Amino acid sequence: MAMQIIQDSEEFERRIELKLHQLESSLISNLKKEFQPNKPEEFLTRSEAAALLKVTVTTLDRWTNQGKLQRYGLGNRILYKRSEVEESITRLK
Repeated sequence: MAMQIIQDSEEFERRIELKLHQLESSLISNLKKEFQPNKPEEFLTRSEAAALLKVTVTTLDRWTNQGKLQRYGLGNRILYKRSEVEESITRLK
């Protein structure tokens, strides 16, 4: 890259603004490609979690007590995070 000496302050300012605009456009483009908004966590009731796993609520309770699933409470309700229920399914070899 050849080096140039710019003696005109308006030309210097114009070139700086152009470079800043190019950088801003590049950053915005990269952010649009890489940014993934957070999805709100979806919670399932006991019956919904059991239906998703195609088991009875009793089996779901047993797996919870065995530590295979994590339950969450809100008032007197028991809830399960959908993502954790789906992650609990493991591949058999």
